[in-house]
Amino acid sequence: MPGDGPKQHPCISCGKRTKADQRCFIKPGSSESYKLYLQHLGLSVNCENYVYVTCLNCYTKFYKSIKKTSKETEEDYEPPAKSLKSDVKSPNIIPLPIVSSGKSHSSCVICKKRTSRLLTLSAERRHHIFILSGHLLLSGARCCRSHLAPDFSLKDDAIRCLENPSPGSRSVHDTSYFNKTDIFSLVTTIRAAAIRNKKNRLDFDSSDGLSDADYVNLTGISRADFDDVVSHVQSIRATKNRSIRACIALLLVKLRTGLSHRMLSTLFNIEKCGVRRAITTARRELSETFTPKYVGFDHTSREEIIQEHTTPLAKELFGSDLHNPAILVVDGTYVFIQKSSNFRFQRRSYSQHKNRPLVKPMVIVSTTGYIISVLGPYFADQKNNDASILKHNIQSNMENIKDWLHQEDVLVVDRGFRDSISFLDSLGIRCQMPAFLPKGQKQHTTDEANTLRLVTKTRWIVESVNGRLKQCKFLQNVVPNTQIPFIRDYVCLVAALCNKYRQPLNAGNPENDVILAAKMKYLASQTNKLQERVESEGLHRRVKSWTPINAADSLDFPCLSEEDLCNLTIGVYQLKLAKGYTAQHMDEEGDYVIMVNADIPDVLRIRIQSRHISSKQYLLWTEHSEGAVTGWYCQCRAGARIVGACAHVASVLWFLGYERHNNFAVRPTQDWADYLEDAAVLPDSSESEMSATEELELCH
Repeated sequence: MPGDGPKQHPCISCGKRTKADQRCFIKPGSSESYKLYLQHLGLSVNCENYVYVTCLNCYTKFYKSIKKTSKETEEDYEPPAKSLKSDVKSPNIIPLPIVSSGKSHSSCVICKKRTSRLLTLSAERRHHIFILSGHLLLSGARCCRSHLAPDFSLKDDAIRCLENPSPGSRSVHDTSYFNKTDIFSLVTTIRAAAIRNKKNRLDFDSSDGLSDADYVNLTGISRADFDDVVSHVQSIRATKNRSIRACIALLLVKLRTGLSHRMLSTLFNIEKCGVRRAITTARRELSETFTPKYVGFDHTSREEIIQEHTTPLAKELFGSDLHNPAILVVDGTYVFIQKSSNFRFQRRSYSQHKNRPLVKPMVIVSTTGYIISVLGPYFADQKNNDASILKHNIQSNMENIKDWLHQEDVLVVDRGFRDSISFLDSLGIRCQMPAFLPKGQKQHTTDEANTLRLVTKTRWIVESVNGRLKQCKFLQNVVPNTQIPFIRDYVCLVAALCNKYRQPLNAGNPENDVILAAKMKYLASQTNKLQERVESEGLHRRVKSWTPINAADSLDFPCLSEEDLCNLTIGVYQLKLAKGYTAQHMDEEGDYVIMVNADIPDVLRIRIQSRHISSKQYLLWTEHSEGAVTGWYCQCRAGARIVGACAHVASVLWFLGYERHNNFAVRPTQDWADYLEDAAVLPDSSESEMSATEELELCH
């Protein structure tokens, strides 16, 4: 008799141990209904020595099914095999050496705690856990909610606990008993998983499917951050084609890589329509549960921005002793779209500045690079310039911006906001904007150039934020017009991910920033004495008095360190361009040629080629004494400033004071002109033309 032992008397149908008053013995010569019962379970009735045990519950279900499908008596009933519908299972009589657990319904299968608040694991989850760990959880296995992830999958630590069970545990069995249905279901699940893993290289469900570097490359965030995003999901449910994690991953991979739905369908082994539905579902869910927590004027307070997201440098440059203002940097960015067949929309979305159709979101950030809000997007025609958009934001009171901004707050903007200056002044909001170059004037004055440097020292952060947003290729590429209604959702989601999981672009250093701000404010109040000397003594007109020398010769110029160069230029951007200017000059001239004047030994004159215009060159002068650089002046647009130096001056200081003393080999950047043809260069006619006689000879 099958079973675990003669004293247990397990039921041949359900496998449970039967009690004395609930068991029936089926022996040779039993009634026809008992024989039909055995035939339904797939057991032989021809053997004369068979004795089976069944429970009354299983037999009663079978007997009721007979009565329901036929009005004949039990003795005369002979139902066809396919017409009989019964929920009686075949017996669990097939032993397999598979570790299993989970018979108890009152204790957790993981931690063995007895509690009433347990969740039953579905067959799909149990089979998935078996594939990962090799440990089979029986039907009806239950566990605590703390062991489950937000998508109701078992956490990694719980799976490790199943892989290494405590020795001597009575709830873990080395042998498991199956029926035909259980084996078929398990084999089908394993086969589907094998096919899916063979085709799907992007598996976001398993713990060892992708590395942390893969998560960063595909989604832009680490695995731990991805798990945190998934924890915000509330209403997304797993389907037979994709899990909750795969649904979120589809959206993030789409934003990060900009791949088409067809390509994502191949990578995730999901039909194209399923990819579209998954991305739509994830976008709606995260726009409601994740984005509002990390982007928007409502998600943070004004005091928090002032205290935690404002650099000491900005406070020193634009703050005041009486007020502690909020200092915001505002700028518009672009998201390119397709050309529309709606002519009215095509006209309003076409940008004369970029010469292509686009929409314009307005980005408002703090001086550390924290994205406070993204407003819009707006049209791109002449009626929607940056000044008009900012006025519309405030007058429409978007996201309660009027309550957020106070008088004496500072907005750092570029010249595109010039038409909104009077409007902001009427609200008591101070506006910091670079000065315009008056018509007919070729160079900013020293005061204008210094003020411009104070603004750009703070405003650069918004350009870096826009560059960080465009790291998502979906926003950098041309967005299909069908996605125009959702551009705001995408931009705000990327901004929320940056705020939550990316490091600040400019954290600032309190001690250094205070010193640097004091230095910049002091220099901004000074005049360029070298410029005055050049103009008063006519150094820019005395051409013959300047003699060119080779920089490799002995030249009395101070030796500068990298720290000295940063202090002189007040930034690193000009120093990054310095190497390019030096490489260009040496590539064209063969050496760095400096001009000196015997009557003025402390002043050098240098001619620099513009990097933008071939026909334009700039003259610049440097002054040094007692081993230190004391002044500089360049004829470029911003060359009169003394709060830092322009890139032309920085290149000279870097070459003469640093590179020349350290014997660095300045390597010109790669010149791709060798791979292109130049129509301006024509071959010599005397070499290219052939006589008619020579051509005929070649032909023959």
